[in-house]
Amino acid sequence: MLICPECSGENSADGRCHDCGWERQSHGGIEDYFTRKDRLSEFNAAYFENYEGLAKQNLAKSNIDRRFLRNQSKNVVKYVMPVTDLVICDIGIGQGFLCDELLAAGARRIAAVDVAPSFLARFKDHPRVTPYLANAESLPFKDEFDLIVSTDVMEHVINVGSYLYCVNRALKVGGRAAIRVPYREGLLNYSPHKKYGHAFGHMRSFNKDILRIYLEQAGFKVRGFHLDGFGLGSPHAHLYSTPRRKHWYHKFYNYWNKRLEHPADAALWPSHLARLFMRPVEIVAVAEKVTDVATAT
Repeated sequence: MLICPECSGENSADGRCHDCGWERQSHGGIEDYFTRKDRLSEFNAAYFENYEGLAKQNLAKSNIDRRFLRNQSKNVVKYVMPVTDLVICDIGIGQGFLCDELLAAGARRIAAVDVAPSFLARFKDHPRVTPYLANAESLPFKDEFDLIVSTDVMEHVINVGSYLYCVNRALKVGGRAAIRVPYREGLLNYSPHKKYGHAFGHMRSFNKDILRIYLEQAGFKVRGFHLDGFGLGSPHAHLYSTPRRKHWYHKFYNYWNKRLEHPADAALWPSHLARLFMRPVEIVAVAEKVTDVATAT
């Protein structure tokens, strides 16, 4: 069900919370579920403006190869199949590739959530997708979805606990969440001292142990981890550790670069094969909601 993003009240189906007075807004046909704090806070305004600016840049010219992004979306769908007739929420839709793949795989309907109106605009008239301008830390949903997917979001949110609380609350008990995040990533390049050109970037990195701790505390049972984001241009460091190894990796690179339809298609290789040569840059955790943290004592 839809709830008030501000007080979690359930008496707000008409777009106004009759408990706290919050009111839904609309921008260009997109429903705005930001809280009053989201709308009034200078910090939040700067945060949202940062990601709207990035959205406009990426729609004009993607900073990551679009074929690679679409292949990653295909992988996420593979990890959560089957999705036929499921009600799904995609938190942080980005350029929309994962929504496209979920629809093609048979999703019944999708709630597409983002803080960037430019990303949401392409879905505003879609018959099976409803766009929501909303903060992932105050989602307006309760017991609504069979599956939540969220890719490249948790490294950006301000409060991870609030994000995971809202993911849990929005899922039905027994529903699944698939969350993709950077894997063992260094964060130095996101510093303004290194000329990073945006006010906000990745704020944290992850490994299996950290993800398991976060998800289990948030009422989930982890069902699997999938290393992801492989690319021919990201070899293991030991394959570049000597001139001889570097020489042989260049041969391997050139061989596959000529034979693949597109270099980004290496992202579709089975993980057990790809990780022999390439470094995974992301990890996907698939977890089942076993406890409702909103009611747990």
